[in-house]
Amino acid sequence: MPRPRTFDEADVIARARKAFAETGFAGTSLDTLLEATGLARQSLYNAFGGKKELFMRAFLSDAAEAVDAVESIRHGVDSPITRIRAQLVKVAVEHGAAQAAPSLFTKAAVELSARDPEVASTVAAAFESMSRHYAACIAEAQAAGEIDAAADADSLGTYFCAVIEGMSTLGGSGVPRATLLDIGLTSLAAVPVTDLGRERLGTGEGDWS
Repeated sequence: MPRPRTFDEADVIARARKAFAETGFAGTSLDTLLEATGLARQSLYNAFGGKKELFMRAFLSDAAEAVDAVESIRHGVDSPITRIRAQLVKVAVEHGAAQAAPSLFTKAAVELSARDPEVASTVAAAFESMSRHYAACIAEAQAAGEIDAAADADSLGTYFCAVIEGMSTLGGSGVPRATLLDIGLTSLAAVPVTDLGRERLGTGEGDWS
């Protein structure tokens, strides 16, 4: 009869996720992984199957959280255009000057997408979901009269996905908060904001003309 597990699986995945995010899949040795998770070699194999399997569990968890973080833009009492700006500011503040913890999702996307079909498909699906969430917020802003109804919500959703994910990547490389904030606020110039949208945005945090 197998022994009951003496570790918390979610905690092990979280620890593995942190280790992989810091040094990547190739750069994280099995010994490093064992030290990070506190597991014995056989326990890791018995519970997860091996390094790659544990990596995928951690990666899928991080990808799901990345999508959930963007999905939150569709909720809140603020107007849609204000929520978009808030997301831009939030990313600049949290990721500026490499202040945020490394992202396994971003690390894996850069390191493995070109040669691992499973990682590539997960990254593509996550970016598609993020873009849809941004597009839905744009469409809500159009319905509220804050953005020109003739604008392509899907294209703008993809645009904001690229801008915001790019901001977080730049921040991880050490780009300061002020630069990221400038990128984020400047990106709004590509959006055909209506007079009502400008009124709701106000002028206290940037030039919305």
